[in-house]
Amino acid sequence: MPNRPNMSRRDHPYHWEETCHVIFACEVAELVAYYAISSTLTVYLTTVLQETEAEAARNYIIWAGTTFLTPIIGAFVADAFLSRYWTIVWSMIIYFLALVCVTVSMSFERFKPPTCDHHLLTTMCDKPSVPQRVFFYGSLYLMALGAGGIKACVTAFSADQFDDTDPGQKHERVSFMNWWWFSLSIERVIDSLAFFPWVQEQYGWVWVGAIPAGIVGFVTLSFIIAHPLYYHQTPSGSAFTRVLQVLVAAYKKRNLELQPDLHELFDLSPYYSEVSICVVA
Repeated sequence: MPNRPNMSRRDHPYHWEETCHVIFACEVAELVAYYAISSTLTVYLTTVLQETEAEAARNYIIWAGTTFLTPIIGAFVADAFLSRYWTIVWSMIIYFLALVCVTVSMSFERFKPPTCDHHLLTTMCDKPSVPQRVFFYGSLYLMALGAGGIKACVTAFSADQFDDTDPGQKHERVSFMNWWWFSLSIERVIDSLAFFPWVQEQYGWVWVGAIPAGIVGFVTLSFIIAHPLYYHQTPSGSAFTRVLQVLVAAYKKRNLELQPDLHELFDLSPYYSEVSICVVA
């Protein structure tokens, strides 16, 4: 039987006090950026892109729904290919670039239709061109793609920073996760206070994208700089792949007769299964 890796062996000690706060900052930055755009998106669609309220509501719901579906893709990529750390890194970079594109789309006349009096009927205002719409919505869905990798990995990657063999750190992990979700709840309450709609009214659309872009850029750089402190695990394979393998194997063997002696059946202990083995990178 294969030897189970010793999870207590590592190239450096755990630094969860430093690393978990940086990882938490990634989650906060992603949420701040999401609420900055989502809280002003409908207004932007109706007043700048000249969409009807029904069109704006539909496009907002589709984008928001996509944002919360992409973590499935992020989890698959992290488990099967990149690892949680690199998935977060590339997702944060994608998220930052998407926010820059959204800011450009909101700020420069070349990327949006001419300014129109909001009190005029929509039919009296110039509609955005196809390239303008493609650039803006492409930026939004690039945000959704980046959010998928962040949402799927930050919580699990934070849990990786604690040593399961240390009873004290197991207790600290439970405490940290409680504070994690409590802090996120407070952060969502703060985001609901219409700060970014106020920013838009007072200072214009450029700051609606520029402020979260700056926050995400700073947090991304901080997360990458802290790389030597993290406890990394190599990808152990996606659970989706294994589920599919089981379904395919079950279909191929659907006509086989069950062996009378159950001890002849192959049974791999979960202790030695590939899914449960994580090797330090």
